[in-house]
Amino acid sequence: METPLMDLPRGFRASLAGVAVLVFLTMATPALAADEEYRGWFAALDFASTQPESLDQHFANHIDKAVTPINDERLVIDNKTGSTYRLGVGYGFGKDLGSLRVSYWTFDHDDKMTGAVAGYLSPTLFGFGYNYVYLYNAVAVDFTATSRVKAHMADLDYVRAMVTGEKNSLSWLAGLRVASYEEDQGFEGLDGTHDYAQAKHFKSKGVGPRVGAVANFGFTKHFNLESSLVMSFLQADTKGDASLDIISSATRQTREAKDDHIRGQIMDFDARAVWSYGPVDYFLGYSMSSWSGMVTDPVPANGGPFFSIGPTADRSRDNISFNSVEGGIIIRFRNRGFSP
Repeated sequence: METPLMDLPRGFRASLAGVAVLVFLTMATPALAADEEYRGWFAALDFASTQPESLDQHFANHIDKAVTPINDERLVIDNKTGSTYRLGVGYGFGKDLGSLRVSYWTFDHDDKMTGAVAGYLSPTLFGFGYNYVYLYNAVAVDFTATSRVKAHMADLDYVRAMVTGEKNSLSWLAGLRVASYEEDQGFEGLDGTHDYAQAKHFKSKGVGPRVGAVANFGFTKHFNLESSLVMSFLQADTKGDASLDIISSATRQTREAKDDHIRGQIMDFDARAVWSYGPVDYFLGYSMSSWSGMVTDPVPANGGPFFSIGPTADRSRDNISFNSVEGGIIIRFRNRGFSP
């Protein structure tokens, strides 16, 4: 029988311990009570410049035998920064009863890489197959590689202060997350004889609880620092397919895979500076969302016979992260409200 805590990856166990340490250290500090006394609706909107990290979208191997020593190069798409946004709405119950919040975050970005290399070019999206051919031209093999990554998160959270005082506060968070991750990759190469393509698509969806802590450090009436660390534990499924096409001879081969029982985990860290003026807060900060499990490729490439294609394994594809520089506003709509 599995032990839930020990079954977690080492990095996530360390992160969970970090939440506990954050709670312990902040228990001894006074806290800011203003938000806990607020009763009414509020809305939040933030925009971010987001860089996906550790995607390692390896699409081909380039082997040049015309040089000494023979050069073997992994070709990987250079994933650029994309724009993301987060929308949120919630209700504060006042009287130190906390708040209920709903939020939605999305990332959707395309990348493309074109070029020409001399020698052998072996695509690695589908990898080796029954109809596999390599591309070769002593002068130039032209290629185009494409990528699209989509990720979405919807959260329902209850947040309540554990310790409140004059300057600082610590709140705990418990909630539910629904998340999805989708990735498309494509390759087409032409060596003057063969027009050759490979493609891959997979999508994962998960749902599960999340828990964490939010620390608020007050400096002045209008300025404070806020930081949060939240862990999500998801029950997920994944499905993917890959294809190999020799376009010049209309030859095609496909591969499919699915798994309805995978474990997905997401760690969210956020640190921001907040300026408060009346009912409006303005913030600027940094956030990181680290995804594990759901981003693993269900249809990895086949390596094939020795030296037929070169290495096909991706680095660190059990985990990727979305790192963001963000800015936004929170608006409070004070009204009579209601209490539970």
